[in-house]
Amino acid sequence: MRLVETERASEGALMIYLIGVNHALQSDAPSRANKLRIVREKRASFKAHALEVIKEFNITILAEEFNDEAKKIWGVSETTLEKFGKAKGIKHRFCEPGREEVWLSQIEDCKEENMLFVCGDDHFESFGKTLIAAGFDVEHGPRWHIS
Repeated sequence: MRLVETERASEGALMIYLIGVNHALQSDAPSRANKLRIVREKRASFKAHALEVIKEFNITILAEEFNDEAKKIWGVSETTLEKFGKAKGIKHRFCEPGREEVWLSQIEDCKEENMLFVCGDDHFESFGKTLIAAGFDVEHGPRWHIS
């Protein structure tokens, strides 16, 4: 799947590409057996899309609703975005899970960068509106559910 480049991206304007996910897709955490296949497929799709976004939109910072405590809870050492950041030399930062009201302060210094932000799907619409109200240019990406 090739992304359709938006006018603003092709003009070099800075923006946040926002993706909403089920948090199980943000890492390779063990899954319940009855959903193992669907989770594996959705994770692969999410990873491929994130890599495409990084390339197509010249992403210079990766941010996500996750933290070290969440990694312990999920039983993982790294998230997918952390791995991509290390592999590609892209900055990465966590934003406190479930605390949408503080995320803006955690990324407000990034208005001069192209960012990929991954949050729980429950925050996708509301956080997008918050970003736009704060002056960020937001590109709404897809949403990943597990069903």
